[in-house]
Amino acid sequence: MDLVTLVLASPRGRFFCANVAYMCGADERAARPRTLADVLEVIEAVDVRAMSGLSELNLLNALAFATDCARYWQPPDEEDVMFATPDTVAALRPVAAAVLETPLTRWWAEPVDLDNQRMIVRLPSNEEWPESTLPYRSTAVGLDQWRDHVLADEAQFRTWRAERPDNDIGGEWWSTPLPSAVLETSRARHDVGALELLLEEDSFGGDEARVWPVTVRRTPRVYEITNPTDWARLVDAYPLAVRESKRSDWFHTTGEYHDWFIPDWAAVADDYDAVHLTLHGYLTTPGLAIPLAGNKGALCWPGGTRTRRGG
Repeated sequence: MDLVTLVLASPRGRFFCANVAYMCGADERAARPRTLADVLEVIEAVDVRAMSGLSELNLLNALAFATDCARYWQPPDEEDVMFATPDTVAALRPVAAAVLETPLTRWWAEPVDLDNQRMIVRLPSNEEWPESTLPYRSTAVGLDQWRDHVLADEAQFRTWRAERPDNDIGGEWWSTPLPSAVLETSRARHDVGALELLLEEDSFGGDEARVWPVTVRRTPRVYEITNPTDWARLVDAYPLAVRESKRSDWFHTTGEYHDWFIPDWAAVADDYDAVHLTLHGYLTTPGLAIPLAGNKGALCWPGGTRTRRGG
């Protein structure tokens, strides 16, 4: 499947392309049309040559809005539904092709840039910066403890399902293995201290952050995710079943019931030092029910972070 088709098959990819179309639209409704008829009319009227006037920061801001509007604990919202109709997908195709061909997005498929990694710390809302904000995470909680936490969660949800089989009970899920000592970094770009400042879903911090450069002292073993197949291969190679704790949330996200899996990060760490998500990987992967080849089930990757408990 070609890249344009993969992007338009993904909720976040479609949302991003619509944002770019609105930036280029001359229609006064282009700021944010609210009906399907207006969405189609505005997108179909876009002259893709107008994209030549967009900067890299414009495109990253379009992606940031798509990131900010991601909702993996509920059914797709009104805009996601409109962008998924066949007519809208067809209208977005020339937009997607143009934006993916521009030199400004050429680096979106590149492997991890080891020379430009950054780590950030956000200032919690209504708090002052502490005396030291150097990024630190205790090594006391390792990936084995993370796996134990996931399995304990599964056991608890199995009990809840037996007691309340008709209730939708939201679970706890993260793109990265939390709680654990795993560190997260993101790439620096022109005018952006770290991409995570723009592209983090469900940030729990406030409006201020501090950014540190990261020095990589040896060549790491990195698993690259550039499309849904890469993600599925990782989960197939290192599967961890989470059918109980993800059952309700990922049904709401995808409209499908499956035996759900996530990577067993403790096992992944035996073979890799890092997992890198490219921007192409983000545009094509989150929010989909992705079938597995080696396990009887599927995965749905939340692109960012979110925790939710309750009915």
